[in-house]
Order: sequence, then C-alpha cells, then structure tokens
Amino acid sequence: MKFQYADDVKELAKIVNEKFELKLNLERIAFIRSQGSRSKAIARTLMLPSQWRFILSPSILYIVEVISEKYDNLPCEEKAYVILHELTHIPNSMKGGLRNHNHPHFRKIKKPPYKELKEICKHI
Repeated sequence: MKFQYADDVKELAKIVNEKFELKLNLERIAFIRSQGSRSKAIARTLMLPSQWRFILSPSILYIVEVISEKYDNLPCEEKAYVILHELTHIPNSMKGGLRNHNHPHFRKIKKPPYKELKEICKHI
C-alpha cells in the first residue's frame, strides 16, 4: 500500500466541520489517502494510541484515511458525506476515543443532508 497526505480532503473537512458545526480541532487530525488497499470501506477513521502519540507526534490524535480507488471517483456531495461520516466518529472532546455507529450523532446523518452537501460543493 502507498500513502500520501490528502490536503484536498483536509480542505473539504474544514468546510464540513464549519457547515455542520462539529467544532473539531482539525489540526489534531491527519488526513491521508491510501492506494492499493483491499478494504471494502471508502474511508476510515483511526485513533492513535497514547504510546504512539508520545513517540510520533503528540499533536495528532486521529487519522482520517480515504481509500483512493473508492473515494476519488465519487461526486463532490458523496465525498462531503463520507467526510461528514468519518468526522462524526470523532467526539467533540477529542480525547482519543471514537464514536461507534450506534451513537445518536449518526442517527442525525443517517439520511444524507443533500441540501447542505450541495451547498458545500458549490464553493469548491
């Protein structure tokens, strides 16, 4: 597998974070793109264990990874929804944990908010 930083994903995440008032500190999240993954997922959110943060970079708590083969060809609205979904895994406290799909915040976005997503894509 190959990895690279995904500045385009980070920029989209900034817009999504602001539009949906998620109040996440995106400076504590690394955004990467992978190629050659066998994952069935379009994207995934990972938390760094405290030992890894101590050794590598104490400022980064989470990684949002998009799978290039599945993410890159999506229309803008779907990309924005994928990023919204991944950011929803991260709690507002940003203390290292992750929310699962049973969390109430996921119920709010179960039906994609197409109006807001289209509005986001107008500005990209």
